[in-house]
Amino acid sequence: MSVTQDAASSYGHTQPRSVDGNSPDDDHGAAAVPASRDASPGDDRDPPTAQDDYLLVELLCAALAKIRLERQRAGVPARGTDGSGPLPRAWRDARGRLWWKAQALGLDGPGNDLELFDWCRRPLGLWPVPLSLTEVDLEAVLLEGDSLSEFAEQAADLVQHADVEAELVQNQVFAALMLCARMNGGDDGAVQQVYRRLRRLLIDHPVLSDREVQTLARELPAEDSDHDSFLAKFVRIAYVHHPVQTPGKVRLRRCADCRNPLDDRALGCGTPGCTGVAERYEVACLGGYWTQHRATRQFFHDPGLLEGRLLDQVREIAHECLCVEDWPCLDAWDMAVTFKAKEPGAEAECWAVDAKDCSSPALLARGFHCDPRVPARRHIIVVPMHRLRTPGYRADLERELQGRVSGVEVLDEKTFLRQVTVRARQTGGTR
Repeated sequence: MSVTQDAASSYGHTQPRSVDGNSPDDDHGAAAVPASRDASPGDDRDPPTAQDDYLLVELLCAALAKIRLERQRAGVPARGTDGSGPLPRAWRDARGRLWWKAQALGLDGPGNDLELFDWCRRPLGLWPVPLSLTEVDLEAVLLEGDSLSEFAEQAADLVQHADVEAELVQNQVFAALMLCARMNGGDDGAVQQVYRRLRRLLIDHPVLSDREVQTLARELPAEDSDHDSFLAKFVRIAYVHHPVQTPGKVRLRRCADCRNPLDDRALGCGTPGCTGVAERYEVACLGGYWTQHRATRQFFHDPGLLEGRLLDQVREIAHECLCVEDWPCLDAWDMAVTFKAKEPGAEAECWAVDAKDCSSPALLARGFHCDPRVPARRHIIVVPMHRLRTPGYRADLERELQGRVSGVEVLDEKTFLRQVTVRARQTGGTR
C-alpha cells in the first residue's frame, strides 16, 4: 500500500451521511454516471453554482498543495499527493461539498478518498459529478501523475484558507521582501526603490552565487538586533543554498531564455510559454550558490517573466515623452505608464497595467483586484501570447471580469505594446 492509500484509508469515513444512511464512502459505481459535459458548459453556467464549484476546486487544490508541503517537511521527495498522515481539512471540506452536490443531482460522488484522487487526474469536464466551470477550465486536470498541474498550483494560490495559505512559501518570500525593503529604505521613495530592486532580482536571477549575494549585501546592509541582515533572511527564504567544497566556478545547466536551472535529463524548462533550449554556464562562487525555491519560481519568477519583458520593451519605445514606474505603490499594479502632456498645463495620461500569466481565465478574474491607489485613465490586464492559443481564453476572462471590476481592459502583449507605441508617437515621438 502506498502512502497515499494509507492516508486515504485512514479518512475513508469522514463525510456526512445522507438521510437514507448512505455516506460518501458507500460502494457506488461511478462508471455508469454520465460525464459532465453538455453542448456549451461555459456559456450557461449559473453564477451561484459556478461560485460554489470554483470554491470546491480551489479547496481541493489547496489540499493537494498542503499534502505536498507535509511531504517536503517529512523529507519525502515532493511528488504531489503521496502524503503521509491525515488528509488536510480543505480536502475533507471539498469532498463534503462534492458529495452533497452529487446527492442534490441524484448522482454518485466519489466512493472514497482514493477514488477522488483518481478523479483529480481526469479533466474536470469528465468528472461524474458535473461542475459549472468555464470551457477552458473544464479541460484542466488537478494532478498530472502525482504532481500538481499548473491549474492546480494557481488555484491553490487563490484560496483564502489560513491553514493552507500561511504555509505557502510565497507568503514568506513576500513578507521577507517587504521587510528588507522597509528596513533598507529611509523614506517611501527609497522603500519603493529597494522593492523594485528585489522584485527584479527574483525575475532576472533564478540562480545567485554567494559572491553576488555579498555584493547585494553591501548595497542593502540593514541588520536586525542579532546582526543578521534582512537581505540574508530574504535570500534564505526565497532560495535554496547549495554548498561547494572549494571556491571556483560551478558548471550548471539552464534554459537560455528564462534562465531557470535544468537537470541533465530535462529536455525543456517547463516554464509556461517558454521555448528556450538548454545551455551550459558557469557560476563563480566562494562557498556555494543559491537556486530559487520551487514556490519562488512558481509565484514570482515565472509570472514575472511577462512583467519584466513588458517593462523592458516599453522603455525601449519612447524616451522623453513617456515615463514607466515599476510596481507602483509597492505592487498595486505591475507598472504605471505615463504619457507626458504635449501642451503646458495639460494633464498627463496614465495607464495602470497588470501582466497576468495564468492558466485559468476564471481563476485570474476571481483573484483580480483593481487597486485604486494608482489614478489612471486606463486600467489594463495584459496576457501573454501563449495563453491566447487556448480557445476562448480571452472571452472567458472578459466574461468572468464582468460584475467583479469595471473599466478594466484585456489586451494581449503585442496589442498592448502597439498601443503604447501609437500613443507615444501622438505625445511626442519614439525611439
